[in-house]
Amino acid sequence: MRLNIIRLAFAAVALLWGASLAAQGTIIVPEATDRTSRVGTRGANFLHIGVGARSTALGASVASTAEGPEAMFWNPAGIITRGELSAIVSYMQLYGSSSGITNTAAALTTPIGQGALGLSFTQFTSGSIDRTTEVAPDGDDPAFPGQFQYTGSALALQYARNITDRLSASAGIRVVQEGVDFAQATYFGFDLATRFRTGLYGLSVAAAITNIGPSNRFSGSGVDRKVTAPRENGFATGGTIPVQFDTREVQLPTGFRVGLQSGLVGDAEAMFGASKKHTLIGELDFFDAIDTDVQPSLGFEYGYKGNYFLRAGKRWFNEQHAPWKFADGLSFGGGVKIPVLGRKLTLDYAYTTMGELQNTQVLSFEIGR
Repeated sequence: MRLNIIRLAFAAVALLWGASLAAQGTIIVPEATDRTSRVGTRGANFLHIGVGARSTALGASVASTAEGPEAMFWNPAGIITRGELSAIVSYMQLYGSSSGITNTAAALTTPIGQGALGLSFTQFTSGSIDRTTEVAPDGDDPAFPGQFQYTGSALALQYARNITDRLSASAGIRVVQEGVDFAQATYFGFDLATRFRTGLYGLSVAAAITNIGPSNRFSGSGVDRKVTAPRENGFATGGTIPVQFDTREVQLPTGFRVGLQSGLVGDAEAMFGASKKHTLIGELDFFDAIDTDVQPSLGFEYGYKGNYFLRAGKRWFNEQHAPWKFADGLSFGGGVKIPVLGRKLTLDYAYTTMGELQNTQVLSFEIGR
């Protein structure tokens, strides 16, 4: 079934003209009627975490609306919309102010030739974790004292260009690394994306397939060890004995995102008419990854004079048995554009409710037009 979904993803990109975490503290018991789930079976799951306050406030419903450097993290075909050098920095605090879990990202886009080139970097950190061992499961092992943290990072390079005046497409590569100080894994992947403006009632459609690549396994001192201690009977081991834990190869979390956006109020193509001061857009997205269930999302953005924005969105988390409520995944935020040295500095903020996982807050700074 999942293989068919991936095949459909490629087909959808071609047809478009070339174009979660379960709640903490809950015991989940498998049932005979449960469908097969691949949750938790892929590496570098931090890549599913969205980047940017605007996109987060819209409930991750931005496959068609993401533009400029923020599009690097959602649909890179959107980076072609900027005709000048643009950059964004985003800081996300996940699951309440005391979790220590953060996701920081930056991206830079610039026109090049007939297209645009984008470079992005993302780093996810878990915060400090007490180090435990088999000998000291509660910590404070004299041989391995202190704390550690999980870190995931991704460096991506994307190229996009206009195929026609309404169709844009992109392709890119990424290098991903994750792990702790004693066990790490490195992956390579690539992305394909497209966006098409129909010219009818402000409608745009977009699709992106991301994180396609081979598998890899963890390695490091925590996986490859050497035993030199005496055996339990007190006799020497007779030398250093190499020990290798049998770690499983995993792949990147390949995902497919498709979106339908409508300009409700704004330019001449808007569904409900043009306005010089007011804009209103809405988008419906569906995200399906190889290690998640399908996640629909819906978002709306109101703009005043192109400089002041209010946003709201909703993302549905559909993992089996996870006790998410309707209020979980609701998001809102706003933004303002400030003229600076002939450019515009955009400040955006977003807040998302996460049920037992409290909330997620994002702050972004973008410089561009």
